[in-house]
Amino acid sequence: MKKSGGFLVLFSLLFYACTQKAADTTKSEAAKNDTAHVFQVSQFLKTEIAEVNKTPYFIYKIDIVNGKRDSSAINTAIFDQVSAQFLKPEITDEALKASYTENVFHDQTTKTFTISYTAKDKQLEIQNIDILLKEDAQSVKRILIRKFADYPDSSAIEQLSWKPGESFQINRLVQKSGNKENAYQTTVVWN
Repeated sequence: MKKSGGFLVLFSLLFYACTQKAADTTKSEAAKNDTAHVFQVSQFLKTEIAEVNKTPYFIYKIDIVNGKRDSSAINTAIFDQVSAQFLKPEITDEALKASYTENVFHDQTTKTFTISYTAKDKQLEIQNIDILLKEDAQSVKRILIRKFADYPDSSAIEQLSWKPGESFQINRLVQKSGNKENAYQTTVVWN
């Protein structure tokens, strides 16, 4: 009786190990077959932000609210706070990656490549990202991000533009109930 019980436990363990190995093999094959290589926008921008933080640039910010302009010098803490809007959400996260389609276009007139990521779901915060590359397809000329947010009392469209090594701009149009629109523009320049 004990011998057959031991055999049953050994057989059960062996069966579990084999099925677990098959499941792990299937997962690793799926990971190998995932050929979608999304441009690492956040990683690129974090490198840019780190460069601004370690270099003693004169950084200034221009705010335009409903046509009224204000400018001021800012420190790296404020720079980090404002630039953080470019970092989230990250579309390379596994939960979001499948929600975007990629399109690559080579414009021979401007000698640039454009990599576009477009949301399949119109409820996602990031609706579109365009990465403009120089003709070498390595150097980034500009990153453009279009975001949409829907709140209980308003909605907002943001157009974010990052020019490497120079500046970024955030344009925000907020429409409140009753069709009242407010326009905000923030430009941050360094270097």
